[in-house]
Amino acid sequence: MPDLASVRVGVDGEGQSREQAYQLASATAAAVDGVLADFQPAIDRVTTAALAVQPTTRWRKGESQRTGWQAFRLSVVEIKDTSRVGELLNALAGAGGNISDLSWMVAQANQSFALARQRAGEDARARAQQYAQALNIKLGPVAWAAEPGLRSTDHAGWTAAAAGARAMSAGAGEESVSVNPDEVTIHAAIEVGYCIRQNDPLSDG
Repeated sequence: MPDLASVRVGVDGEGQSREQAYQLASATAAAVDGVLADFQPAIDRVTTAALAVQPTTRWRKGESQRTGWQAFRLSVVEIKDTSRVGELLNALAGAGGNISDLSWMVAQANQSFALARQRAGEDARARAQQYAQALNIKLGPVAWAAEPGLRSTDHAGWTAAAAGARAMSAGAGEESVSVNPDEVTIHAAIEVGYCIRQNDPLSDG
């Protein structure tokens, strides 16, 4: 099961002037930050993904016309106490935050990664032996081993496939929304090169 969760929390405000939009967004941001402070023991970290104040427009009579201003901030909240995810999301929504993109993750320190690496290594060895037998050769020692991508320009390696994205809009009720984490599949891959023992073919018998 996952031991981390990540969610995007947005705040915004609209007004006829840049200052008004910013002030409205700031008021909501303050309420959201208060919630994050209250839940600080359950949170791993909070990062700001976007912050902007920009004009709002609409298309009219063949041209774009300004209708006002919008200010917004988007933060990414990483939660280490997954038992409090539903409670936190409810509180954030109640403070006026826009909730989206809930995802589940496994921490790199989780022993599941070590188990996946071990199984990948065992599978690599078994496949190499099968090919060696089919080619009537014997494997020598390992020449090199690497995670895919380290020997080329492609980026690859270990991934935790996080699923179950959800969204909540502002205006939550008094009771917390029940949140059940999805299972996370950990994938491990390894590339291994073996030396071939010369003058030591397998017998045909």
